[in-house]
Amino acid sequence: MIRPFSIPWLIRVARDIRTASAEDGVAIGGIARDLVALNLHNQLGVRAYFQYRLFDPRIPYREKKDYLPDTGRATHRLWSLLTPVQYRLPFRNKLVFNRIFGGQGLPVARVFGVYDPRVGFTVDGEELRNAADLGRWMRQAPNNGFVFKALFGIEGYQVLVLSGPAAEDPASFTTLSGERINAERLVEFARNTQELERLGALEPESYLIEERIRPHPVLAELVGPTLCCCRVVTFIGLNGVPQILGAVYKIQPEPLGVDHLSYGAVGCWVDLESGALGPGRSRHHFGYTSVIPGTDKTFVGLKLPHWPQIKEVALRAAGVLPWARAIG
Repeated sequence: MIRPFSIPWLIRVARDIRTASAEDGVAIGGIARDLVALNLHNQLGVRAYFQYRLFDPRIPYREKKDYLPDTGRATHRLWSLLTPVQYRLPFRNKLVFNRIFGGQGLPVARVFGVYDPRVGFTVDGEELRNAADLGRWMRQAPNNGFVFKALFGIEGYQVLVLSGPAAEDPASFTTLSGERINAERLVEFARNTQELERLGALEPESYLIEERIRPHPVLAELVGPTLCCCRVVTFIGLNGVPQILGAVYKIQPEPLGVDHLSYGAVGCWVDLESGALGPGRSRHHFGYTSVIPGTDKTFVGLKLPHWPQIKEVALRAAGVLPWARAIG
């Protein structure tokens, strides 16, 4: 008997099978056999089959069997091997990351303070623990705005990008979308810990307050005000030398301040030699696209500014903690 909550999943799988079949001309029966065989063989996962685009007839079945399962247990084993838990704190805690990598001379955003109901502080040594403290700080905050984000934030959850003070109230700031935020709203925002707790974040009411980084003018013209970043994946092999495995530029045209794929951004491949953008995909669909969502403007072929320097910074950062062998 099929449980009620599994019916939408079955509908989605059937839709994906039909889409994949129409796109690559593979028989529906062949895709179904692939799914059954790969999940019996190594529990690949249905979502991973489509995200990896293993329905492509150019991929031999023997190669499909080499793909890693997209399951919680398999992912945990892989991460434990590549980046053991004792080396993960700098990548989980944004203040620790800033201080370690900034201390190595790498470019990081300027930190203004940490809001925390128990131990919050500004870089000048003032308390930052309640709405009154936040209000005092906001009255002398930078006019070009700041970022308020969970200290142990995951997947882009709980991030506010404030673009500047509201015209009628210097103690209130506006978001990229024009929403007005005051100190009381920030405290209320910080108390929304449910999603962070579900994802295992430590200290879910602690928030980093840091400098707002504006996008490069070329990228701002392409995408808009949200700071869209390039994820460069590095790996340190047995020879101890960092290398770049791949890179993806995230395109988020909405004024959300967050470019994570969970929020509808498109991740497009970056040519490692030239820095030119290739076609991209969203997390919610496995089909490729070459245009910015909601527009007819293409991004394919655009070269990321300062691409050689981006690669240099990524490789330098990878060498700071070489025991964390794979980071992005």
